[in-house]
Amino acid sequence: MNAAQRAAVEHVDGPLLVLAGAGSGKTRVITHRIARLVRLGHRPDTILAVSFTNKAAAEMAERMLPLVGAAATEKLWLSTFHSFGVRFLHEENRKLGYDGRFVIFDQGDVNGLVRDLVKEAGGDRALDIPSIVTRISLWKNAFLMPEDVPPSTFEYDAIAREVYPRYQATLASMHAVDFDDLVVAPVRILREHASVREKWRARFGFLLVDEFQDTNRSQLELVRLLTNERNNICVVGDDDQSIYGWRGAEVGNILDFERTFPGTKVVKLELNYRSRKPILDVANAAISQSRGKRHDKTLRSAKGEGSRVRVVALADSGEEAKFVCREIRELARGGEAAPGERLFPYKDIAVLYRSNQTAKLLEEELRIGGVPYRVFGGTQFFDRKEVKDVIAFLRVVENPRDELSLRRILDVPPRGVGEGTLAKVEAMKTLRGLTLERALREAADEGELSERARRGVQQLFAAIDGARRALASKASVVTTTERLLRDAGVEAHLAEDSSAHGQRRRENVHFFMRSLQRFEESNRGVSLGQFLTRLTLRTEQEEEEAKNVVTLSSLHSAKGLEFDVVFLVGCVEGQMPHSRTIDPKITEAAPTDVDEERRLFYVGVTRAKELLYLTRPAQRTMRGKVVPRVPSRFLEGFPDDAWESYTHSGEKPMGADELADFAGQILARLRG
Repeated sequence: MNAAQRAAVEHVDGPLLVLAGAGSGKTRVITHRIARLVRLGHRPDTILAVSFTNKAAAEMAERMLPLVGAAATEKLWLSTFHSFGVRFLHEENRKLGYDGRFVIFDQGDVNGLVRDLVKEAGGDRALDIPSIVTRISLWKNAFLMPEDVPPSTFEYDAIAREVYPRYQATLASMHAVDFDDLVVAPVRILREHASVREKWRARFGFLLVDEFQDTNRSQLELVRLLTNERNNICVVGDDDQSIYGWRGAEVGNILDFERTFPGTKVVKLELNYRSRKPILDVANAAISQSRGKRHDKTLRSAKGEGSRVRVVALADSGEEAKFVCREIRELARGGEAAPGERLFPYKDIAVLYRSNQTAKLLEEELRIGGVPYRVFGGTQFFDRKEVKDVIAFLRVVENPRDELSLRRILDVPPRGVGEGTLAKVEAMKTLRGLTLERALREAADEGELSERARRGVQQLFAAIDGARRALASKASVVTTTERLLRDAGVEAHLAEDSSAHGQRRRENVHFFMRSLQRFEESNRGVSLGQFLTRLTLRTEQEEEEAKNVVTLSSLHSAKGLEFDVVFLVGCVEGQMPHSRTIDPKITEAAPTDVDEERRLFYVGVTRAKELLYLTRPAQRTMRGKVVPRVPSRFLEGFPDDAWESYTHSGEKPMGADELADFAGQILARLRG
């Protein structure tokens, strides 16, 4: 370890802030710090280490094995904020008025529920449901209950304010929580119940939080409430990589950490083991121009010199996409490598962009050029309709109160249970004070449904009852699920569609079953509830293992990834920084928004290990007119020896007029 890493590892008591620059070995520091605490005699089950993704938590556990052994690793609390919240609520959910069991609604469930509630409230026109959901989420994380939200004349605020209390009441009636509740509810319980707070504080001698720059207000409050009287809290993060302000993350949490926890020791990790020096010189130059508050740090390369960063101007977005495709083919397959350079397989190359819309042109060119690729961070596998349907069947088996999932599967496959039938059952449910499941069973038994609907509902509940009995007798979850899908008619329904789309749907269900099988094999004795919880908390992309393909990704999705070669495209004003942050006609942006865009650019640059391209279209066509595009302000101020103006070997070099125009635009921005 280098001296800074060692200082972070060897610190024991009191608050510690580790400012870990990109590629500086922060996971190594966290794992070795935990291992040292164990070697000093601290029990593993008194150490809580929290990260933001399951992937990061799993990597941490994997690295702990050779350091402390399997038995100690098993006892450590290595989790995400949300999975910690699940464990907490399994112990304490009766404080919410629940009966020991609860269902977790994922983002798709929440959007569907809010859409239904908006309709009930009279929202008969098309509304942006995620915008309403976002408002409710931000209110929750700011600890504003429905009655605390101030009135507003802005339409979306007013609608969200009206829906919020109904949304909370619906969650409570189903004994459900959403993702925000997995942090907010533990905070409320810890605040309101001193005995619970002391129990959990006594449980943990040491807290470690990774990616602390991504925490929001409620996550900071959870950390504060769990920290013991000795303030044994260590946080690791980089304010220069804080890019999630739009979803509630507060960079102030890491900037003000020393004020929140007086006596904090600060350690800076500035030696980068990922990128060549020119890449880091460009990154340092870009981030140093931030106007807001930041911790001063400068990345240094442990790998030394390398190729200069290639800044490329193309005629328009179409030419930009063609250039990227041609350059990738040359880097990966052939062409004559320049002295000191090497060829790179597709899997080591990524194309990053600010907006997902940019991917369309790139995909088209890569297909035409025969370059294999994957789009990372798009529609997640577990969000596909047929997979969500299977998950909904399992959730109803596990929890009879999950009415959202029951409504989803009522007509999967079609059983004749339409809106009219469901309205009749809902009326019976309200009149008799029943759950939806009980009302459906009674309606079928009492002849309140059409003959087709009656047979369909009875078939559905026969399949569900069979699955519940099988699981109660400790049958395999995989075997039970296969039988459930067969008995409920799902398997036969999927087999009826012989089209390519039908084939893809069947393959997706088969892949889901393989995921379930892998989970069951690696977690002997696992319950269906545990599997569903793990599935709901999965926030990362899950696909079949990527082969030798180029990665296309938005900058936000690329956080945490690294590639030998990175193309960062669309480096023009309006794309990077995004127009939402700089156009007063579009939004009343906060001054700090452009700083967050600069941090996003910095994150993109620091994904590159060996070679970095920064490309920008010089013009675009709007309403038949050719309009020049201004180079991104983030391209200014690079050291002369760190970058070069670059053209593809088969391209016509930039002419003197274009070079002068390019330089003039940059100078104009500098003077402005």
